Amino acid sequence: MNTRRADRLLDDPGALVAAVRRFGAAAGTADPAVAASLFAQAWAVCVSRPVVAPLVAGRRVPDAVAANTVLLFDGSHRPVGAAAITPRFAAVAGDALASGDPWAELVENDDAVFAWARARMFDGHLAGAVGVLREVAPVGERLLWGNVAAAVAGGFAGLSFRPDIAAAIGADRLRADAARLLDRPGSPTEGLASLFPVTQAGVTRLFVRRHTCCLRYRLPDAPPTCLSCRLLTEPDRRRRINEHLATKDSRAGR
Repeated sequence: MNTRRADRLLDDPGALVAAVRRFGAAAGTADPAVAASLFAQAWAVCVSRPVVAPLVAGRRVPDAVAANTVLLFDGSHRPVGAAAITPRFAAVAGDALASGDPWAELVENDDAVFAWARARMFDGHLAGAVGVLREVAPVGERLLWGNVAAAVAGGFAGLSFRPDIAAAIGADRLRADAARLLDRPGSPTEGLASLFPVTQAGVTRLFVRRHTCCLRYRLPDAPPTCLSCRLLTEPDRRRRINEHLATKDSRAGR
């Protein structure tokens, strides 16, 4: 496992190009647009997952700015995780567990927590990744932000598969929280990914529907469409999701 500080990688375009090329080679592509697109998506997954879960569960948000983030890379040069350098976080004033924590920044209300999350994760980190990647690879800004939106939405969708979260919070609030984070008017992620519910055997899970293409179909042996693909017809999407859930539940013994 290799590590790189996110801010230093963003400040070194040469190192970033080398990282994207290594990632693309491991994924089986020499196309710089495909490599940069999927690299950006993996990066956004790593950065957003540690933010989404505590935001949903307790309205606490770790500081995900690039200068406070170390990225973890596996042997295939894929970003697979992120760790905070310091434990700074935001919480709503009145949060008893946060009020005495010297690393906590107390904000006024829920709206302020979501604004803090957007400012730190999007403005202070992923906007930099999008900006640098579109400069070093032939890939569009909207496509990259679509990957960010899908990655973040996927974090909320993943929580709907956790029985503890699903029981305590529910799919409706997960969808509302995702939209609240992603779809602020004027945000670069606005309207680029959404969540929809699928109920099977009395259990509701969330899935992502994206509105840009991630270019994954250009990889060797990749399917022509993913479950979240904007080109997938809704009947086909539902059929494939139901088959996926049936297989998953069968393996779980349900």
